[in-house]
Amino acid sequence: MKKSVLFIIFLVVISCTDKDAIRREEAQKAEIKREKLFEEINKNWKFKTADFTEETYDIVQEWAEWNMFYNELLQKPQTDIGAFQRKTNTLVRQVEALHSTIPEVFNVIQVQTRFAVLDTKLKMLKTYIMNENISTEDVIRTVSEINVEVESIVNRMKTILDKQKIEREEGEIEMLQSIKNPNENTENEY
Repeated sequence: MKKSVLFIIFLVVISCTDKDAIRREEAQKAEIKREKLFEEINKNWKFKTADFTEETYDIVQEWAEWNMFYNELLQKPQTDIGAFQRKTNTLVRQVEALHSTIPEVFNVIQVQTRFAVLDTKLKMLKTYIMNENISTEDVIRTVSEINVEVESIVNRMKTILDKQKIEREEGEIEMLQSIKNPNENTENEY
């Protein structure tokens, strides 16, 4: 009987040490995977600086929310995947604040929709990077798409300012107003 008890205790001790060894091995593999994941994302986490014209830059420089967002976007996390996750959360919060603070000159549907798309892309990035099994391909692709959206916003801002420089022809403003409000003209005719 004593031999049976000793044999069972021996098996329990061996199985416990085996489980601990397996857990340590799995933890080590998970850590190696996270390090490789970090290296790949870190290598490809590249946000481009925008090509502002002087006039556009002067207006945007006064826009505090844009400056906070843009500066945050250009600062690269350095430590681990958790840093990229925190960075993404911050960017999502900041882009949401941009919608309500767009300067009047840029507060047109073309800019608003571009910010909505940028918001969507950042939320996609958040979804991908918060996932337990992070897909580096999805993260890298979305970072590239965010670059395209930021560039699109800046280009639209430049276009708006360029269009404002074009002189209007005589009567053009009245014609555009009549196109926007055709009912006003018909009421005045009667």
